[in-house]
Amino acid sequence: SYYHFNETVFRSDVKKALKSVEQILEADRRPLLAEEVHHQYENKYELANHMTNLAIVAQMNALERLGLSPEIIRELEANKTTTLRFEASESCEFLNEQTVDVPAPYSTETVRESSTSIGSSRISSSSSTIHKVIKKVKEYHWTVKTHWEISIFSGTAVEKKIVLQSRDSSTVVITQSANAPMEKVGNHPPLDLNLTWILQQVNIETKTTSFAIDSSKARTPRRNEEVDAALQFFCSRMNQWANSVKRHFARDLQRIISNIHNPAVSPPSHPQVLSSQCSAEDLFRPILPLLEEKDEQGADGQALILDGGNDNVTPESVSTLSLPSKTLSKNQEGGQQKISTLLSGNDTIQLLNAQVKSIDTKVESLQQAFPAANVTDVFSITEAIVFLSLDHSDRLSMQYQYAMQYLEKMLEKQLTAAIGKRVTTADLEEFVRFHNAKFLSKPPKPFCHAIGRPQRFPYGVLSIEDKGDGENCTPIETLLRPVDMASPLEVPLNAATTLQLTGNTYLHGWMRHRSEQEGGSKSFQLSARARQFSSFMLVIGTMAGPNKLNPKDAIILQNKDEVLIPLLLEEIPSAKEFKNAIESLSPEQQRFAKAFRGMQLESSVFGVAVIQIKPQLEALLGLPEDSLAKEIKLTEDLMELFVEYQIPSDLLSYDDEVGSSSVSASEKVESVRQNVKAVMDVIDGTKEKQLEEALMKEEARKEAAAASAAEERAIRAIRSEGLVLGGALCVEYDECEEEEAYGGGMDMFADDCDGDWSEEAEPCELEEKEMDGVSEEASRTEDDEPDAKTETPDTPSDTTRVSPKESIDFTKIPKILDATIETFDEDSTLRSTKIKTGDVWSRKRQPDLLAKPTTNTLYESDVKSESNKAYDLLDAISRSGSLSIPYSDLHVVVCVTHCFEKDIMATVVEDNINPIDRLEMSTLLLGSTIHGEKPMGLIADESERRRFAPSFLMLEAGNEES
Repeated sequence: SYYHFNETVFRSDVKKALKSVEQILEADRRPLLAEEVHHQYENKYELANHMTNLAIVAQMNALERLGLSPEIIRELEANKTTTLRFEASESCEFLNEQTVDVPAPYSTETVRESSTSIGSSRISSSSSTIHKVIKKVKEYHWTVKTHWEISIFSGTAVEKKIVLQSRDSSTVVITQSANAPMEKVGNHPPLDLNLTWILQQVNIETKTTSFAIDSSKARTPRRNEEVDAALQFFCSRMNQWANSVKRHFARDLQRIISNIHNPAVSPPSHPQVLSSQCSAEDLFRPILPLLEEKDEQGADGQALILDGGNDNVTPESVSTLSLPSKTLSKNQEGGQQKISTLLSGNDTIQLLNAQVKSIDTKVESLQQAFPAANVTDVFSITEAIVFLSLDHSDRLSMQYQYAMQYLEKMLEKQLTAAIGKRVTTADLEEFVRFHNAKFLSKPPKPFCHAIGRPQRFPYGVLSIEDKGDGENCTPIETLLRPVDMASPLEVPLNAATTLQLTGNTYLHGWMRHRSEQEGGSKSFQLSARARQFSSFMLVIGTMAGPNKLNPKDAIILQNKDEVLIPLLLEEIPSAKEFKNAIESLSPEQQRFAKAFRGMQLESSVFGVAVIQIKPQLEALLGLPEDSLAKEIKLTEDLMELFVEYQIPSDLLSYDDEVGSSSVSASEKVESVRQNVKAVMDVIDGTKEKQLEEALMKEEARKEAAAASAAEERAIRAIRSEGLVLGGALCVEYDECEEEEAYGGGMDMFADDCDGDWSEEAEPCELEEKEMDGVSEEASRTEDDEPDAKTETPDTPSDTTRVSPKESIDFTKIPKILDATIETFDEDSTLRSTKIKTGDVWSRKRQPDLLAKPTTNTLYESDVKSESNKAYDLLDAISRSGSLSIPYSDLHVVVCVTHCFEKDIMATVVEDNINPIDRLEMSTLLLGSTIHGEKPMGLIADESERRRFAPSFLMLEAGNEES
């Protein structure tokens, strides 16, 4: 994975290498890291070329230690692939069995004491004997033979392979088990490395390299086909091959000595460890991103040329290859030469010579530590040199990877220093808001709309917000187009009722930005807030045609309610992604995919209808406009009657009798107030009777409980008295009499209770019958009402509209936009996006004026219940769809997401793409579809129109033809 970059490790290695460079070059030379030297953007291409050629030569020096000499390269077929192969095998054969004496780690000592008499004296003496414990152990001797070879061949001609290095070794392995320590014969699968790429970059005859970046096709000095191929070879194929061969020596062969060999008596010396003794960490790696300040002219007055080919004395090169005299990018060849800040060609030769010298020095030290190749030991100087070369190659690959990543990191740091910060998607959106206000003749506007009548204080606010950090919510910006519809909007509530909305219609185009690398996708919400003593309804769904909204959810908002509805965004694959995906499908499968995509696009149009309740109540009750504007109590009572009790409107409306044209608005309102009062009185009376009935039932329940308790106490008293008299009374007291006495008491009490309840129940039943009769009569009156009363009043906004009526099929807009995007979106970054509401809502409500607002969560079942309430109210105030609703707003939202594969900084630095240009084009494509105008007409500035003119010639030609 060569996208990883450990800058700390890289800078540490470069700092150590710079000390060696200062010793190699003259005392007055001061090469520095590229970021510390003033240079131009073209110098980065030159440095990338220079370091890649250095990496090629350095790797060839390492491969030469494996046996790949220029003479062998000349024998290969240049027109075929070249493969470097490593093969290895081992065999194990039983030799003999021996018994050895193994001294124990402990010993015993025997002490003997004796005494001798000489005359009257007695002399005592003692002697000790030490006994060592010897253990007899069987050892099993095995002969282990190893073989490995490194060969090279062209094409598939394995039989014509050229062996570069090979060695056979044999050693005796001692174990304490009779079981064979390894397989009798073991062959490892061959490890192959394709050397074609690196051999194509060298010319053995001239001893030069030919790598060069085609900067006319490259995105950046790091992001181009040539460097990608180099990284793929060095950091993927060659790196993996070198590590696999190293593992064979350091693990497979090392375990023969370290793990399998287990004699009873350990050898005095420890086994050799290749990974530590043959490490290439101290070898000089010349792949360094170094530049040097140079004057425009040399000491002789002549201009310097790239890579310093005019040095007077050229040092002798001991490297396999040398760099070209000029390290030019392909688009610079033959052009005017510029002053180079690269190290000169002679400097490069000295650096490569230093690499070769460091390898030779290390090999000399290894020759002192490892036996010669002609001995039979498993590890000899041959294995040591191979391991050293492979480890050096591995480190060269890592150094090249880090050097190229350093170039890219340097670009990012310079860009960050120029701007002053690292730009994120949020920063880009902030800039786009500022930029679009000047760039577009019809700039986007915040999706935050007041709800209410013209020239009146609004009932509330509707907005779509970016939740951000959860505290600071910002309205999104959309391209806005008012639409004067030719026919009313239909909203089917059920099979029998379809609303007709004749209010305002607005078409919104929402350009959303998203970065896949930044993660943490933004959250959006639909926010609606009602003011005190105000009310309105939301109906949310998807557009199903030019004048049809399929409702999914609905809710009533009143008296400072605030509802937050999460919005779920579902991206649809871009037009080119879809086209590429179905290219290899059968005709039937393609037709199915196209039909389903068409359904996805058509159902992606989001619709929100806002319905004002108070103006509709005026039309429903036969009142003049604005007659309820200051009737707060009356409006609250009407809402309660319609929402809570679902009272038919005919019981409340003003009766427009013949000859009543002279009746004033206040008189009509008073008539409605009296009707409302009459119905409220009936409801209050019913509530009072039901309350009295409930109180009486509770009182009867308490009396029954008290009587039952008294009865039980009397029975217990009689029983206790009978026991005191000696039990005679207990014999005469029969159980049946006890039950009769107890039951009689309860029956008597039950009769009293039943009589009380029946007397109180009659008025309640009568009241319920009266209410049923009123409802039935109201229903008959509503059904028999003449059509003259259901005429729709003119919408106030209709009188001010002078534009012709429009017939727009909103469901076709995504398809039109999809076709436009397919033509101009080369990178498939624009995707149509479907907007849906989430299942869990949040509502803040203030129960009364003195209480504090509380926030409640509305789950799916709660949202369904609120929707049913709203649908019932809509059915009532529209008279089951026969009365149109003029005071309404329909907001149609078409969303498109611009997807950046990387974050903003990576898009600029790695892909060399200006995201502002891409967003400008995307916004113009969306704006052209929303406003129905040519993209050029949406650009405010004339100079900007000239800049975009070539891009839109094709689209404008297509529009003219259509």
